[in-house]
Amino acid sequence: MTNVYRNFSSSRRDFIRSTASLAATVGAAGMLPAMSARADSGADYANDLWERTKAELAGGNHRMELNIHAWEGYTEEPVLDPFSRQTGAKVNPQMLISDPAAVNNLRGGGTKTWDVINLNNAWQRKMLYPEGLITPLDKDKYQPLYEMNVPGFEWPYHWTLDVSGNHLLGIIQRYGPSAMVINSDLISADTVEKGGYAEMIEGAAGKYAILDYENWVIMHACMAAGFTPFRKHTDSEMAAYKEMIFKIFKNAKKVSDDQAALGRDMITGEVVGCFPGSVYTASAARLEGETQIMNVVPIEGPEETKTASHPNGRAGIIWIEVTSLVANPSPTPLADAFLVYCHTPEAAYRVGAKSPGTLNPVVQMGSNDCLSKWSKDELDAIQWGEGGSWLGSLVDRCIDFDINPDYDAMHDMYTEAKRTRGS
Repeated sequence: MTNVYRNFSSSRRDFIRSTASLAATVGAAGMLPAMSARADSGADYANDLWERTKAELAGGNHRMELNIHAWEGYTEEPVLDPFSRQTGAKVNPQMLISDPAAVNNLRGGGTKTWDVINLNNAWQRKMLYPEGLITPLDKDKYQPLYEMNVPGFEWPYHWTLDVSGNHLLGIIQRYGPSAMVINSDLISADTVEKGGYAEMIEGAAGKYAILDYENWVIMHACMAAGFTPFRKHTDSEMAAYKEMIFKIFKNAKKVSDDQAALGRDMITGEVVGCFPGSVYTASAARLEGETQIMNVVPIEGPEETKTASHPNGRAGIIWIEVTSLVANPSPTPLADAFLVYCHTPEAAYRVGAKSPGTLNPVVQMGSNDCLSKWSKDELDAIQWGEGGSWLGSLVDRCIDFDINPDYDAMHDMYTEAKRTRGS
C-alpha cells in the first residue's frame, strides 16, 4: 500500500515561519480534558442560518466575486467548491505565507482587494480592528453558533472580541497545541511529558531535528529556558534564552523547514523527534497509520504559568485561527455569508479534515453533527482520544499564541545560533 504521507506537500510549513512577533499569555480558558459533543441546537441554528442566508443572497444585487486571503485549507476546493455551487459566487482565494505579510497587505491598500482574512489570534484584537482594517460582525447573529464549540471556546471568547468586549471581530475554527513531535517507538512519550523539553534537547542530543519555523523555535526555546515569550524579559532571561537557543541548534542532528521530510525521518528512525511540533505536524503520518508519530506537550511549565487551576503550569502554546471581514470600501454580502457557511457542520468538517496534507481540530467539533462526520482514523490523526480527552489534555497544557515584545532581539540570537551551526 502506498503511503501518501511520504509524498505529501507541506506548504503549510510556512504557517508561522514568518509570523515574526506573535506568542501568548493566557491559556485556552477552561479547556477540559474531555470534550464530548453536546446537543446540536447550535448546529441546527447554523444550518437554518445558512439556508436563510442563501435565500437572501438569491434576491440581492451585489458583487458576485469573493476574494479570500487565508491559510491553506480555506483556499482549497473541498471548502470553496460547495460554497460556490450554492451561491453562484466566483471565489478568488490566495493562501497566506505569513500573518505579518497579510497585515501589511491590508495596511498597504489590500482592503480594496480582499473581503475575508484568516489569521492567527491576537492580530484582529490588537492590530486589525484598532487600525480600522476589519469590520465587526453582528453579535446577535453569531453568538448562538458558539453552542457548537468544544469547551474552552464558549461565548464570550476573548480572542474574537475587541478589548471592550462590545465588538465581535471574527469567527474561530481551527486550533491546535504545539510543543514537540516524537516517534514514540524511539523515545518514550511518558519520558518526554514528564521530563520536558530537556529530554529532547539534552536527553536526545544528536538524535532530534529542528522544525525550523523561526518564531515557533524562538517561542519554545523560551519555554525550555523556563519563562514565557509573551512579555518583556530581563537581561538574565535574555542571557538564558541565548544559551538555550545555541544549545538547541548545537545538539540537533538536522535542521529543516520541511515538516513532511522530518516526518519521514521520524518514521525511518533517522531522528527520534522534532522541536517544535504540533498535532497538525503529526496528523498526515498518523492518518496513514504511522500512529507512533505524535505531538507531546510537557506536563510541567514555567513557574510563572502555575496557578491554582494549573498547579503544574503550562509548557505548550496553542494557536487559534480567527476569520474576519475586511473593511472593504465596496463590500459584498458574500463575505459574511462565507463565515456563516463555515459554521455548517459539513463545511466545518471539511475545513478541519480535508485540507491537503494536514488535519486540524475545529472548535465546532463540540457539535454531534460536526463530530460525527469525522472517521475514526481522522480523529486518531488529530489525537482526539475518547470524548476528545487526549487533545483536550494537550491543549490544557498550553498558553495562547500572542505578541512577543522581544522578538527582534531574540531573532538576532536565533540567527546567530543557526549560523554558528552552519545551517
